[in-house]
Amino acid sequence: MKDSFCSYYTNSKDITSYMVSMLNLIDGDVLLEPAVGEGAFVQEILGRKKKITIDAVDIDINALNVLKHSVKENFGIDCNQDFFSSSIKKNKADIRVGCADSLLNEQLDFFAKSNGFYTKVVGNPPYGAWQDLDRRAVLKKKYDGAYVKETYSLFLLRCISLLKDGGVLSFIIPDTFLFLNMHTKLRKFILNETKIREILIFPSKFFPGISFGYSNLSIITLEKNSVKQTENLNNRFKVFKGFQSTREFSLVRKASPKHVKKYQFKQSDVLKNDNHRLLLTDNQPFVDGKVVLGDVADIVTGFYSGDNKKFIRVANESVKGSKGYDVVDLDKVYNSISLNGVDKDEAYVPYIKSSSLTKYCRLEGDWFVRWDKATIQFYNENKKSRFQNSSFYFKKGIGMPMVKSSVIRAFLMEGMVFDQSIVGIFPKDANKFYYLLALMNSDIVNELIHVINPTANNSSNYVKRIPYLEPNNKEDFDDISEKTKNIFEAMKKGDLEKARELHELVNGRISGIYKSFSLSA
Repeated sequence: MKDSFCSYYTNSKDITSYMVSMLNLIDGDVLLEPAVGEGAFVQEILGRKKKITIDAVDIDINALNVLKHSVKENFGIDCNQDFFSSSIKKNKADIRVGCADSLLNEQLDFFAKSNGFYTKVVGNPPYGAWQDLDRRAVLKKKYDGAYVKETYSLFLLRCISLLKDGGVLSFIIPDTFLFLNMHTKLRKFILNETKIREILIFPSKFFPGISFGYSNLSIITLEKNSVKQTENLNNRFKVFKGFQSTREFSLVRKASPKHVKKYQFKQSDVLKNDNHRLLLTDNQPFVDGKVVLGDVADIVTGFYSGDNKKFIRVANESVKGSKGYDVVDLDKVYNSISLNGVDKDEAYVPYIKSSSLTKYCRLEGDWFVRWDKATIQFYNENKKSRFQNSSFYFKKGIGMPMVKSSVIRAFLMEGMVFDQSIVGIFPKDANKFYYLLALMNSDIVNELIHVINPTANNSSNYVKRIPYLEPNNKEDFDDISEKTKNIFEAMKKGDLEKARELHELVNGRISGIYKSFSLSA
């Protein structure tokens, strides 16, 4: 279940069993569960019948009351109290329960400053919880340099600091910490201060009661090793992905199913990657000194009116996503390219708001944005409107939707305003335009953008990081560019078969360029 603290409680026996087994519990362990919830991990640990101490902490008194009943014991729990004050014995374990904020608790602060206290940490920390501005300010001061808008990464950082050297942590969290820019410092810390033992990546729907659209879930198990950082950099770890059920988790170190993909990394190699990202791909054209797309093109997002239903119009009611939008009066549509607006009482210009149904050439012209002079003045003065990157409006560029799909369909755009949901790619050298159009529609770039950022969004900051490669000679470059131009012309004429044949040729050529580079690197 999920509560008001954005806690997703662990109700999967396969998950709890795998994670507790990764801890290798022994008599004498002192274990922390920093967001214990209703006690699924505690129940699993008690079943191991080890003589250990468990500190079960949660900010939610209601969850702790459920835990109290689940272990069939009566004990008092007071909020904001030292969690050593409520102690019970169960199945050889000494359980100390407290209602406290694990991120700010003073007792845990003392443990962190004392080079750790716990030999084991296990948890399913809250993720996605909103942090109000006052709390953010406190967390930002306490966790200098950390991304404080997201809770799970702070729990991970905090709990590593609470481990003794040699202590082991196993957490279930979203996999976004492996690649998003906001978690760069966290990745650097993990790679330098710990030895990663194993990471599992799996669909969020495996987790009972939730299903994220934007990312997968992961289980990371690591060992704190802050003294011998050279060992950490030389450490090799495995990442498993492609599971069809949680039952397969227990098989990864034995004989995992063929559909489960296994990757192996050396921590020093990951540290060298751009922003220390973990890149899960069989095709690795990522080397130091590489040229990226942002080096050869300006990559920006577009316009926001501040009130789309008021200022955006649709060609007709059959257009996908047009519910609630008024149909445009075609007599008020102009082909102006002026940033100052059309000198009319009411005027509209073509607008790119949605994804294209086809690659290369956008065949549909479904949307329009109000663009008369008075409205332009409103956009510039209105706090909600975002007249961002306006120098690129109406320019010749390549558009692609920010919302990711299984296949990228990049298209030529010119003489139009593009929406903030569209990523615009504008070559710094006009001669590279058609080569870039081919590149953005290739299978290899489709793979790379999913590797660089596997979430649901193609934000401009990640599109900029796509490795950029060209043929070794100008003749091949010009030939690919010419064929791509012919694809665009064929699409405009409706000759889809010719366009398809040319695309296959161009796509194969580009794949060969990247493959040969990867092999030589």
